[in-house]
Amino acid sequence: MAQANNSPLETPSSIIRTKPALRWLPLSLVAAAFLGLGALIAFGIPLLRHVGASPSERLRLSPAPDFTVPLYSGGEGSFTLSQQQGRPVVLNFWASWCAPCRAEFPALQAAAEKYAPQGVVLFGAAVQDTENESREFLQQQNTTFMTGPDTDGKLTLSYEITGLPATYFITRDGHIYKKWIGQIDEQRLDTFILEMLQL
Repeated sequence: MAQANNSPLETPSSIIRTKPALRWLPLSLVAAAFLGLGALIAFGIPLLRHVGASPSERLRLSPAPDFTVPLYSGGEGSFTLSQQQGRPVVLNFWASWCAPCRAEFPALQAAAEKYAPQGVVLFGAAVQDTENESREFLQQQNTTFMTGPDTDGKLTLSYEITGLPATYFITRDGHIYKKWIGQIDEQRLDTFILEMLQL
């Protein structure tokens, strides 16, 4: 290109041959940009969904906000997080109208049954849902683990929930070890619960 611009022997035919390359250059850059964006979407977003702590960060984990809510399932009375000290807790935020929440509930039920003998507590907080719809959904799912409503929205605010479902993994001493935003599967539940059991 530099020789074509500076040479006094430049001919019209040589100029014409360079134009397609100039036209294709912006298209190549656009294509490269889209490929880069695709890579970010494919690899970057899943990484952002999972927030956890490395062993060196465990001493700086944030305390999980305490709360007490009445129970829909899993027993009578109410559930208080601070009363679970000494046991790992999986805290899941859900709603009966949330399709990903419905899809992940069998995995939550399976994890609750699988890890109950090891002292793991699973609690599901219903968000922006009516009691009748929540209870009907829980009955359809044959839910046996503890659930209850976030009646005044304070629980959602204290955990800074911006979308459903959301799952928090809380250590025996009441600190947030990991959180997962979006639908979670049984394999990830197993992985994160086993990590908590080793702390």
